[in-house]
Amino acid sequence: MRHSFVCLSTLIATALAVVPAQANWPCVPMPAPVPVRYEYRTVTKYRTEYRTEYKEVQRTVKRLVPQTTYKEVQETVKIPFYREEVRQKTVMVPVTKMVTRTIEVPKTEWVQEQREKTIMVPETQFVEKQRKILVPGVKEELRERIVSIPETKLEQQTRPVTTVRQVPETHKQKVVTAASVAVPVCDPCTGLPAMVCRIVPQIREVTVSTMRPVVEQHLEKVTVAVPSVRQEKQTVTVKVPTTREEVRTEKVPVQTLRAVKQTYTASVPVTRKEVKTEQVPVQEMQSKVVNYKVNVLDYRSEIRTKKVPVTVTQEVSEVVRERVPYLVPVQVTYQERICVPVICGWK
Repeated sequence: MRHSFVCLSTLIATALAVVPAQANWPCVPMPAPVPVRYEYRTVTKYRTEYRTEYKEVQRTVKRLVPQTTYKEVQETVKIPFYREEVRQKTVMVPVTKMVTRTIEVPKTEWVQEQREKTIMVPETQFVEKQRKILVPGVKEELRERIVSIPETKLEQQTRPVTTVRQVPETHKQKVVTAASVAVPVCDPCTGLPAMVCRIVPQIREVTVSTMRPVVEQHLEKVTVAVPSVRQEKQTVTVKVPTTREEVRTEKVPVQTLRAVKQTYTASVPVTRKEVKTEQVPVQEMQSKVVNYKVNVLDYRSEIRTKKVPVTVTQEVSEVVRERVPYLVPVQVTYQERICVPVICGWK
């Protein structure tokens, strides 16, 4: 598009230059058209590009540098210690003293007395009693039963029988044998050729007869004993257990109790009271003041000196070399093809 616009503007400028400038423009005759052709030419042009380069610059930088120094500081410290202190307390102490007291003491004595008691004496008597009992018995009965009787019958059966028969068979087989072959040999002494027999293995076919087993099957008749069972009825005498009732009389021991009075001597305790005077220890509590020692925790003040690190910031100037980027303009050549109008006949 750009090339077309350039060619068109060049053509218009050439046409206007040929036409003379006169006041009576409409009366001037039009010149003949100039033959123009277009051709592409390679034109060298220049453009400006910016490249980044670095240069070293010295700068003065101020930095804060910490410096640590030790400073002596005094502080008051509370030091714990124990001191012994005597204190008093009131304690209740038990005191035992003997007191005369009159008391009534129960005294038990044992006295013999005649007493009566009724006891139950067991007696055994035999009494006749009747009772029914079951007496076992046996009776014979005739009963019928079916019994299986084994029998054996002879039957003719046919069964297959397999037999093996040897059949001769002839086939060819390869056998390795030794054969004498004449081989030419050069005599190392005279250098003349000579024929020498050598034994060489040779393979040849030999007819061999072998026995091949042939399986044959045929049927044969066999007499076989076949077992069977025959059912038969039989009359059997069977003993059947029975029971019958009988009334029997027997003497049974019966135990009874009979009351009997009996006299016996018993020891009876008799209690009476006696007045007794005795010394009794009586315990009383009395108050008493007692001294005791106690360790009491206390603190004493003490001044101590210690070194404390103190950090102070100091401003320090320092010269630093840095690489600073900057843009440098550079002329770069490039080639471009453009369409140029050329008047025919011009070089």
